[in-house]
Formats: sequence, structure tokens, C-alpha cells
Amino acid sequence: MSEQSSEKTSKKRKRFSKRRIIGLTLILAGVAVLLYIPVTWVVGYFVQRDLRGQYEQESAASLALDHSVLDKLQGAADRDKLRQLAIAFKSRLSEKQTIAKLEIPKIGLNVIVVEGSSDSALHKGPGHLESTPLPGMNGNFAVAGDRVLYGGPFLRLNDLAKGDEIIVHTPYGNFNYSVTDQHITQPEDTSVLNSDGQDEITLITCDPIWDTTHRLIIHGKLTSSSLRQGET
Repeated sequence: MSEQSSEKTSKKRKRFSKRRIIGLTLILAGVAVLLYIPVTWVVGYFVQRDLRGQYEQESAASLALDHSVLDKLQGAADRDKLRQLAIAFKSRLSEKQTIAKLEIPKIGLNVIVVEGSSDSALHKGPGHLESTPLPGMNGNFAVAGDRVLYGGPFLRLNDLAKGDEIIVHTPYGNFNYSVTDQHITQPEDTSVLNSDGQDEITLITCDPIWDTTHRLIIHGKLTSSSLRQGET
């Protein structure tokens, strides 16, 4: 075999070797992604289980503090009591603290909401956008959630339609909302957080499911509210 022929063969082998390495790398990357998603769901399950215990503790701890607020509101309407309790509760919040139970019967959702919308907060569950009010504060309670990873709490948010029920339980009160609107918008569209001064809710997640180019938005209006059991 000539020296020139030998050199060509060597180059072909190198090209084949590079393609093989690239191919194997892509296959391994695909397998890693496929394994990563179910792993995060398992992690999300156990994290949410722990959060439920934390939420019950938070609710019990809030009871005594709530009574100190209510003692100053004797004779006030429940709406006013809820507002003051919400303001007091918000002043005590820290990032990733449990703040509510979110239920959406139509899609079988029942999760704990934490304070904050950082990546670490959303790995625990849906997170409250800190700049927005809490339920009862006469404003837009905004919650962001993952659609694919860590249990994908907002995976089926697109199934919601006008009139569907959204329920939020907090340590100080219970709030029922009715879906009024669903739409897609850009990530930088902050108008979805605007409020008309009435109690409402906004749920936010990525769209499409496997991308972050847009946001799926669900809006709802408050239909009823009540103090949590044991508070007057």
C-alpha cells in the first residue's frame, strides 16, 4: 500500500471515529434527558410530601398570630379581616416558605405553593411572585409553575376553560376563583400581573411544553372567600 493511500485510510478512520463519538454523545444526551425528567418527578413527589407537613405547621403557628390581628378587628366584615390577615402573613414570609394549597379539580391538581419564583423555589412546587399580593389583599395573586419537571404541576393548565374552578387555601382563609381567560403571551409581558383592584388569580407556565419561548396565562376572578375554620 502506498504512503498516499495509507494516509487517506487514516483520515477516513479518524472521520469515522469522530462521527461515532458525536453519535454516541447525542444518544447518551438523549438518554440522560429521558432519565432526568422522571427523576425530577420522583424528587418533586417527596418534596411536596414534606411541604404538606411544613404547611400544616405554618398554619398552626399562624393561628395565634392571627388572633392578635383579629382582636383589633372586632365587628369588622370578614373581607376586611381577610385583608388584614393577608397583609400580616405576607410581612412574615421568607423565600420558599409554604404559603398555600392550590387545587384545580378539573385537572386533578392539589399542590403546595411556596413563596418565590426562583428556580430553586419552583423545584419545590408552584411559586408565588413576591411582587404580587396574596389572596384577600384586593389584587392579583400570581403563581408560576413548571410544566414538565418536578412533577409538572402546571402540565395540564391548557385544559382549563372559562368557568373552571380554582381553589386556594391559605393559613388565614379559603378562596374560590373562576377562570375568566386563557391566552399565550411573551415572557416579558408583565401586563398579566396588572390588577383592577379586585381579588383575582393569575397562573403562569411555559408554552409550548418543551420550550420557554412563550407563556401560557390563566386568569381567574374571586367568587367566594371565607376565614379559615377556627377564626372569627
